[in-house]
Amino acid sequence: MHTATTTPTTAPATATAGSAVAHRERPATTTKLTGLTGHNTTALTGIDGWTVTKTTATYAGSPTAALNAVQKRMDHVRATEGGRATGYASLIAVRNKLRECSTGASHPAVTVTVKRAKKTTASKTTRTGSTALSPKARLTRKRQGEHTTAELVSALEAAWSAIRTNHTEVPSVVIIVGSGTATKQAKYGHFAPTRWQLGEQALAEVLISGEGLKRPVEEVFTTLLHEAAHALADVRGIKDTSRQGRWHNQKFAALASELGLDTTKDPRIGWSPCTLRQETAATYKSVLADLKAALIAYRHPEMVAGTSTKNNNNAIACACQCPRRIRVAKQVLEEGDITCGVCEATFVPDE
Repeated sequence: MHTATTTPTTAPATATAGSAVAHRERPATTTKLTGLTGHNTTALTGIDGWTVTKTTATYAGSPTAALNAVQKRMDHVRATEGGRATGYASLIAVRNKLRECSTGASHPAVTVTVKRAKKTTASKTTRTGSTALSPKARLTRKRQGEHTTAELVSALEAAWSAIRTNHTEVPSVVIIVGSGTATKQAKYGHFAPTRWQLGEQALAEVLISGEGLKRPVEEVFTTLLHEAAHALADVRGIKDTSRQGRWHNQKFAALASELGLDTTKDPRIGWSPCTLRQETAATYKSVLADLKAALIAYRHPEMVAGTSTKNNNNAIACACQCPRRIRVAKQVLEEGDITCGVCEATFVPDE
């Protein structure tokens, strides 16, 4: 879902006695959502006040009233079928966009415009047939003159909302798409607490690297769950990493397992590598389908300048999991791993 447009509709003109000019009542507000997915429109079908087509849905009322109608359906579905019911995650995505419209908050995937209907007199005539629209008015999320990332960001946010539905302690975050290779250590994502401010509320940031969008949808969703495990650790006050966030300890592995991931131990980064369980993929089947449809582009890696070819005999500072620290000549370090006799972890260079 890309745009949410609030457009007033004009009530029929009523003529008053002795007056040659027809008066119009105050325009009634309608709320229109465009660029919806099939899951969105299916979830909205049958809700009172909503008129649904293939990719659009219009509610006869304000964004606040539309939000209340969707929330009422969500409460009913959750009470009768549970939070994993078919279409529930799609209702969450629609609700979140309507909530932003009703509060006036800005969002990179939503554009809100409010227009007042122009008053016209009864003597004016209009053309029959469809009204000609300007090229700008004809644009929607799925019918753009150029490629737009709005659908991608919206799908990532809907996936995060679905995770929060099943794991209520996972906090709300700001999701961004950016470079994962701009630094020496490449990454598929990161979690950073209190990076954003919304009024009095501090929000964490979850980055999904554009380079990682080339992977299968299951792996992209695994990255979201990986970052959700870090978010859960932050909420619970658990220290799940060390070495500037590179080493993932067994506490992280436990949190990742709670969210539906299997972890394996890597000698350099700990329990960071994750895979999606089959039952977890089944739980988020509709979410994965929506996310897969949005993964239509990916980012090329940064062309990072090569390291200096100048001979440097300075020792390199390394740390293990303890963490104990040693300094080793680069040539010695390149000959093979150096293992700590206390924690049995490999010494890795500090960055």
